Amino acid sequence: MESNERYYRRRAIQEMTAARLAVTEGAKQRRRELAEGYVRRLAELTGSDERFLLDSVTAHQVQLA
Repeated sequence: MESNERYYRRRAIQEMTAARLAVTEGAKQRRRELAEGYVRRLAELTGSDERFLLDSVTAHQVQLA
């Protein structure tokens, strides 16, 4: 079973990738908000600042998640 930490990190990366690929501004905003929620939960769980995920998603990171 996947840990909560890994799940939140994976979902944040997926949502940021989706936000970058979204066609409309509304879709980009909704995806970004979802990603921010996952990052917030991840930070609460780990006690560390995970906001760097919001700006540093790369294809390699997406594959790792």
